[in-house]
Amino acid sequence: MSLTNFAQMYAELTPNEQAQFADATRRLLADGLIWREDETDRRIYNFLVRRRELVADYLQVVGWELHHHETIGVFQVVHRDGAHRRHLNRDATIWLLLLRLIDAELREKMTVIPTRYPVVTQSEIVQRYAEFFPGQTVRKKSSLEDALRTLTSLKLVRVHRASASEPTVELLPTLQVVVPANDIAGLAERLAQYNRTQEDNESKDEKTTLV
Repeated sequence: MSLTNFAQMYAELTPNEQAQFADATRRLLADGLIWREDETDRRIYNFLVRRRELVADYLQVVGWELHHHETIGVFQVVHRDGAHRRHLNRDATIWLLLLRLIDAELREKMTVIPTRYPVVTQSEIVQRYAEFFPGQTVRKKSSLEDALRTLTSLKLVRVHRASASEPTVELLPTLQVVVPANDIAGLAERLAQYNRTQEDNESKDEKTTLV
């Protein structure tokens, strides 16, 4: 679409739609993804469904690609030069990869679960961490809390603390967007590699591609 055609189509939007257009592009660039099931995202998601082509053409001018993961109800922006990369520290990266691995394993089992999405307790996450990083779980438990706060802000997990038992972590389908299914096979090896280099790289930041 030419800029002239874009300007014409934009001018044909109602004032309310123009406001929604501005809100949608701002939120996409700020958050990286819009999820239909997030209450704060639903209105924007519905607008993107209606005006996907117009928003995509606008973003493309400045190097962004708009992707629609329709099966899980997610719109995602990706910069062709990698400008969408988020900096996660080493520990947060490891917890993210571990949670995605657990998510894939739970979904593969095809067992009936009482919740819409897979749920795992924090102790189960720590136990799985110990399989890859033996002897390091005690000093890493606090980093799990920090990582969960970060991943919650990125709309990748939800932490539930309402029950009397320990907190549980709900693994949202948005995890499948940031770590696609075709990367699952290499996750265990990547985690093992982190263990081999743990001591040498303890203070380094890991640049991880997210939303």
